[in-house]
Amino acid sequence: MATPSAPTPLVDTLSEAYRKFCVVMAFISGLTIAVMMLSTTVDASARYFFNAPLAGIFELNEVILVICVYMGLAWTQIERGHIRVTALAGRVPARARCYMNMVAWSVSFLFVFLVGYQSCLGAIESIRLWEFRWGSVQMPIWWAKSLVPIGCWMLNIQLIIDIWKDIERLRGRLPMEAVD
Repeated sequence: MATPSAPTPLVDTLSEAYRKFCVVMAFISGLTIAVMMLSTTVDASARYFFNAPLAGIFELNEVILVICVYMGLAWTQIERGHIRVTALAGRVPARARCYMNMVAWSVSFLFVFLVGYQSCLGAIESIRLWEFRWGSVQMPIWWAKSLVPIGCWMLNIQLIIDIWKDIERLRGRLPMEAVD
């Protein structure tokens, strides 16, 4: 007779669903790198071989860079790809690491919240003005400015999930071995 398995904590279910969404956003972020490389290569080649650079490539890459950076923030947090100082964390028990992570995630949350809030105000103003960047071509930037707070909110959702998971570990509902 099989023993019934413990129910999956809600945080694990939500975390997995959100992870899938973040993987899609990270894929889009990665695609923008390919677009930037291709457009820069074509522009540099046209400049070198024909002495005729393509108008607007520099401006396009500026706004595409926003997608590249901000749509990948949450996925980078999931993968623990942000820079961390782990000199102390590796020398303390898992329970203490859990508390240290919760403090780090909370401070990060507050900082990213402030950045997200301020960039949201800037994005609202940019959308209201239908802001454009003037260069060799007129490039709309209001949509790129609106992606900055979206990326910040996505990262904050992941930070909330990370804090929640650490709370569940401390309560014994998730394995302590998973503390990173």
